Amino acid sequence: MTIGAALVRRRGTVLLAVLACAAVFSWGLNYLSVGFKVDGFFRSSDPELQQAMQHYGDSGVDSYEPPDRLVLFAWSEEDPVSVAAIERLRAFEAVCDEHEVALSITTLANARLPGRLRSDPVAVAKSATFRQLLVSRDGDAVGGFIMMRRSWHHEELRLLCDALRGEVAKHGRELNLCGLPYHTMISRQLVKRDMAMFLPIGTTVAAVLLFWLVPHWLLALLALTIVPLTLVSTLGVMGYCGVEITMLTSTLPTLLLCMSVADGLHMVGRFLEERERDGDARAAATRTFAALFVPCLLTSLTTIVGFASLLRADLIDLGYLGGFAAVGMGFAFLYTMLLLPAAMSYVGSRKGNRLADPAGLIVRVAQRLQRARPSLWITLATLVAIVGGYNACQLETDHRITADLWPDSEVMQQLRFYEDRFVGIVPAEILVETENGFGKSERAQMAQFVAELERLPGVTRTLSIVDLLADGLPPMMLGALGSANLLPAGMLGDGGKRARILLFRGDHGTRAWQQFAAAVRQHSEKLQGMTARLAGLQMVGTAQVLSMTDDLRNSFLGSVFVIFSLVWLQCRRFRLAVVAMYSCLVPMLAVLGIMVWVGITLRPLTVISFCIALGLMIDDTIHLAARWREERAAGESGDEAVQRTLATAGRPVVITTLVLLVGFVTILGSGFRGTHTFGLLVDLSLLGALLSALVLLPAMLRVLRRDQALLPHTEVPASAQDRIDV
Repeated sequence: MTIGAALVRRRGTVLLAVLACAAVFSWGLNYLSVGFKVDGFFRSSDPELQQAMQHYGDSGVDSYEPPDRLVLFAWSEEDPVSVAAIERLRAFEAVCDEHEVALSITTLANARLPGRLRSDPVAVAKSATFRQLLVSRDGDAVGGFIMMRRSWHHEELRLLCDALRGEVAKHGRELNLCGLPYHTMISRQLVKRDMAMFLPIGTTVAAVLLFWLVPHWLLALLALTIVPLTLVSTLGVMGYCGVEITMLTSTLPTLLLCMSVADGLHMVGRFLEERERDGDARAAATRTFAALFVPCLLTSLTTIVGFASLLRADLIDLGYLGGFAAVGMGFAFLYTMLLLPAAMSYVGSRKGNRLADPAGLIVRVAQRLQRARPSLWITLATLVAIVGGYNACQLETDHRITADLWPDSEVMQQLRFYEDRFVGIVPAEILVETENGFGKSERAQMAQFVAELERLPGVTRTLSIVDLLADGLPPMMLGALGSANLLPAGMLGDGGKRARILLFRGDHGTRAWQQFAAAVRQHSEKLQGMTARLAGLQMVGTAQVLSMTDDLRNSFLGSVFVIFSLVWLQCRRFRLAVVAMYSCLVPMLAVLGIMVWVGITLRPLTVISFCIALGLMIDDTIHLAARWREERAAGESGDEAVQRTLATAGRPVVITTLVLLVGFVTILGSGFRGTHTFGLLVDLSLLGALLSALVLLPAMLRVLRRDQALLPHTEVPASAQDRIDV
């Protein structure tokens, strides 16, 4: 009460200080850059993963080009080795050479077999080295690959792709592009388009709904003001710290948008209730601050702890996401507690009239549902939890590069065109090392090893020194060509003691990779005098995806424990804390069960959606539980306390959920499948959370109605104490 009174008494100074603070932090936006880079995804503190990347050199004789810079292309061609087809390929190369972003291009028109002075297209097409790389397996299409320079930029790649597509279209052909750089560029474009389109649409629709449901337009505007202040301050801090917006941190605005408005709506609802008592806006703002400071602090702390736990993640971008999300929630709490009481104390005008009140209707339905025996709702919720928990045990962790793209999208159609005719777009790498070089015995073992690898499920073909030898390259020339850096894909290195095998695979996901890695280790154990190990970007990327999913899952489980501890500390009664957490976990288990039924796997984006949902769920539960304790402390009976809790704190819970639901519904039309799945899971979680907060939680509170031990040591706000005095 003392702090709230001081904020209201110096309200002008407080408002100016808050706005000045936000302005200072927002200046950091000038230093914020949007890179959408994936470099951080391949940086790790794990020694094994660091070793897997060491063979990529910046330049020099013994450097290996990373396959993540390969753009693959193809188009239909009736006779790939005809003069007309070769001329079209040369025209394609000329366009490519005009763009500095392309380091080199390999096609049937310019490819040369190592060790030969001249190689005609027919010989190249039939060679073991270039099989299924430049001519399709059925001879009905031509293709090739473009090596991007190391510091390529997405806009440069877009211009190159547009120019190449236009060149091929002039000849009546349709260009099909794929590869990690191309898919990264497309994903970046889709995410940026979603941010530019759905974030403003979602904000606008949510704001309209907010102005409709809150019976005072100025108070609704004040609650909404917390969102832009939080966003500019958080992103400004990112700018000051020199952190770029990446594929992961691009979800930060959506996170803060949905989580920063909740406490403000509870503040507004409580203010209107308090002002009804005596009409004094300043006193109402003071009492509102006193009543909600601890619940809002607890809801913010639970969310901050959950996100801050991601700072321990090995993946740098995931740590940035968790750290700055925690910073954002800190800003949201400070702005809510400082700005709203001071600003609301100026609002003395009467409430407006609503044409309809869906929030009130939902609350009245919830109140009527509590006429049934609480055991009915608790039993139903328990059955849902059991079924959902059983299905959740069958939930599998699996992620694919193209999992966030729609199957019928243009980019996926191009991918299928290429992989149906050529090779898989996701090359794995194996490094084979020997102490004395690759003599006759080592080459024989290598050939047997490669033959076994090509029989593994999902492997389209391999590329290694075995193919060069099959094309007639004398073994004595291997070392010389390797030292001169003239072998394709850096097949030989370390003075002829290390060979590189590329295995072209499709985008089969992390589960298939684990089976593939186990098979590779099994076959490599048969080698004598040589060692073989997986390396490269696909190995590191898969390990990072699994690590990120594990980090998120552990963070989520750790958050549940920490949140339970904080709720227990605030409630000071173990049973009430159990009731609060149980009402949150039931809808989450239900959504996990739905994921199994519809075939959604556990991957980073889906786990992030649950982190958001848990934060929103626990916020509503804490506010309802805190208000129930007030009503019980004011002398209300068990059932009456539940009814009054729904009538008062229930409205802000409903309004918050409806606003967020509408905001996330807008992104269901996203062209990026990942965004759609993210919005779908959050919406399902919010619906389950609303049902649990209005039906299950009150039913369990009714069961606790005779627990008199809940009442002592309860701090009674001034409004509740007045009712006791009366």
